[in-house]
Amino acid sequence: MRYTQVSSKRIKGFNAHRYHDKTFSIFNFQFQDLYIYNPQSKICNLMKGITVQELKDDKTYGLALETISGFKGLSRKIYNPRIQKLGLVITGHMVYLHPHRVQILGNIEISYLRSLSEVESKRIIKELCKHDVVCFVVTRNLKISEHFLLETEKNKIPLLRTKLVTSVFVERITKFLEEKLAPTTTVHGVLMDILGVGVLIMGRPGIGKSENALEMIMRGHRLVVDDVTYVKKMGAIDLYGEAPEMIKNLLEIRGIGIVDIRHLFGVSAIRDKKRIDLIVELLDWDDKVECERVGLKEGKYRLLGIDLPLVRIPISSGRNVSSIIELACRNHILKRQGIFTAVELEAKVLKAMEGRSKT
Repeated sequence: MRYTQVSSKRIKGFNAHRYHDKTFSIFNFQFQDLYIYNPQSKICNLMKGITVQELKDDKTYGLALETISGFKGLSRKIYNPRIQKLGLVITGHMVYLHPHRVQILGNIEISYLRSLSEVESKRIIKELCKHDVVCFVVTRNLKISEHFLLETEKNKIPLLRTKLVTSVFVERITKFLEEKLAPTTTVHGVLMDILGVGVLIMGRPGIGKSENALEMIMRGHRLVVDDVTYVKKMGAIDLYGEAPEMIKNLLEIRGIGIVDIRHLFGVSAIRDKKRIDLIVELLDWDDKVECERVGLKEGKYRLLGIDLPLVRIPISSGRNVSSIIELACRNHILKRQGIFTAVELEAKVLKAMEGRSKT
């Protein structure tokens, strides 16, 4: 998303740049904190970001980055998971520059700057650094001009370099930024992997979520997290759940206390994270509340802007809830394969009624 800067002002003692699109205004506090402001609700929400230092220090994705200039700017924050290659911008089209993105200079960009006269090259580099870019990354360990080093150091803009070729680096940094900057939330519930289906079991405290999770673990299913599920949106439609580091592999059973599932049942009984496919909500039995009896109506639960299938299960004495949860997962698998038992039954009933009306 591209934002147009419309004004600068002071907010609570901070120098802020005001950006806007159709709905929101964004205030950027010198790349330290970024807030989304909703004029209708008058609420400012802090956006999630990572520092350039965190980008440089990452080892998981093999970015192989080193800082060669602008060391004082390593605390700048990156908020946008998209990157930009500077091919069009350095030809003079500065209007297409997105300073809030990581800027990539590959062999083509560096070769073009070298082909220019010294005066023109310096002018373009100076113009680039005026826009307060979050950081530059040069690929292939290409040599950088002295003027580029001086300008980035002067403007406190981190200039990083990697030995990777541009295509490989772009692929890796995109995955890194999407992972780190993905929208997140925390949900009270137990996340299980049942027959390959990621099931988030929700309900009021004490209704039996953890006890049913234990029953399913003993049947061979796998625990992801108990009580506090950290949910992350990956891509357009996928939600993944995982455990906060402090409670990973732990399960709380009332009367027993906290137990370590990995130590008790082995590594086959746990998972680090799982895509959430189905929501199961456990409810207290209430004769006044009508529950789904046929299965024609499918409930939805909205989480981070995504609608997930919802199954509500009323709890009463004598009901084997863990078996019903497992059954809900098996039925979900059938639906993914295009088999809708309730719809097929309805079609048979309607066909039979039509046959009787003709006679």
